[in-house]
Amino acid sequence: MERESFKSSVGSIMALAGSAVGLGNIWRFPYMLSEYGGGAFIMVYILCIIIVALPIMMCEFVVGRHSRANAYSAVSVIDGNSGWKRYGILALCIPFFTLCYYCVIGGWTLQYMFDSCMLQFKDSNPVEIQAMFGQLVSDPIRPIVLDTLFLLITGLIIVKGVNKGIEKCSKVMMPTLFFIMLFMAIWTAFQPGAVDGLAYLFRPDFSKITPRVFLAAMGQSFYSLSIGMGIMITYSSYLDRNSGLTHMAVSTIIADLVFAIIAGSAIIPVLFAYGMPTDQGTGLVFKTLPIAFSKMPFGGLVSVVFFFAVLLAAITSAMSLYEVPVSWLVERMRMSRVKASVSVFCAALFVGVFCSLSFGKLSNFTIGGRILFDAFDYVIGNYLMPMAGLVIVLFVGWKMERKTVFDEVYGIRDSLPGPKTLIWNDVLRFMVRYISPIAIIAIFLWGIFQ
Repeated sequence: MERESFKSSVGSIMALAGSAVGLGNIWRFPYMLSEYGGGAFIMVYILCIIIVALPIMMCEFVVGRHSRANAYSAVSVIDGNSGWKRYGILALCIPFFTLCYYCVIGGWTLQYMFDSCMLQFKDSNPVEIQAMFGQLVSDPIRPIVLDTLFLLITGLIIVKGVNKGIEKCSKVMMPTLFFIMLFMAIWTAFQPGAVDGLAYLFRPDFSKITPRVFLAAMGQSFYSLSIGMGIMITYSSYLDRNSGLTHMAVSTIIADLVFAIIAGSAIIPVLFAYGMPTDQGTGLVFKTLPIAFSKMPFGGLVSVVFFFAVLLAAITSAMSLYEVPVSWLVERMRMSRVKASVSVFCAALFVGVFCSLSFGKLSNFTIGGRILFDAFDYVIGNYLMPMAGLVIVLFVGWKMERKTVFDEVYGIRDSLPGPKTLIWNDVLRFMVRYISPIAIIAIFLWGIFQ
């Protein structure tokens, strides 16, 4: 069976950016901004991306393209006679279980887009809008139906394959998503009082910068850029052999960062303009923003556009999560793509049902004091992702041959490297071997002691 690959550099970048640009940018990044000091958090986040996220992403790209294998098998293909191959278990389990609860959130976005189209927010008072979210998540049937529908939409894309499914859809969805959020940011800037929100975003308060902000920013970089999830290994295994991985990684990170800032510029100023609180945590998008839309001129139309963007972002990230176990089933279990997609659909829906019910019927069932949905998010984000990231940087930095890493990073086969290339290689190697592992361990310890 011939292995699929991305057909163009544009399609590759769109797919990689689509994995990175998701609910982490629209749903999570704005409330992280409000919690950790706005512009100060942005500055720390950019620093963490440069010294932590970029080296880790490069490592995952190296392993993926060099192995030309799924995330589970990638390390064992490179070095199958050691304990490093156990990394594959993490690389498979993390995206699958993330998909299970992520699609529950995806289902919520479907409901909110439908409610926006029906002008539900326009005709409701703030108390009713606040109550809508609680009624939705505690309902025993509706979220499961929505979860099923969201999974089905994602699965139908994955069935089409790497080229006709992931790459083709990413080429359409990513530009659409970008222009929608750019429109939202421009529209927001002209709302009365929005200037205070923009000032909050872009005027850093250095007194807010603490060790906790650094740790939160590094954690956000993992979540937002899909690092430590096996996704970038899977996607990079579809990349062309001769393309430079630095270009791919930097393009992906820039796309993610620009989109995150645009999303923050579209959301935070709206809250300032209409006197809404910004410290609402995970409920900011689903409980607070709809109230602002209900007060805004043409708010009904704006809410439709916004939640359509949220839905697109959710789908692009869900595709990457879905593809990881599907690629394993296709390559390792020798299943057809259709059977593999259906298998992942059924398994993710089964687990997703319990995650959904944990807000209602199963709310009394807790793990470490957390409902199942929150337990998945907490364990994966604070333990498994940092662990997977640590393993991959140690493997690339200390186990793989230096020349092999160098050749994969630059796609060099016959040409001699220039001095700038050699300098960047030395800098990258130092960051991979020393800086990134220390940073990941710090995130891991924060997850334990927070």
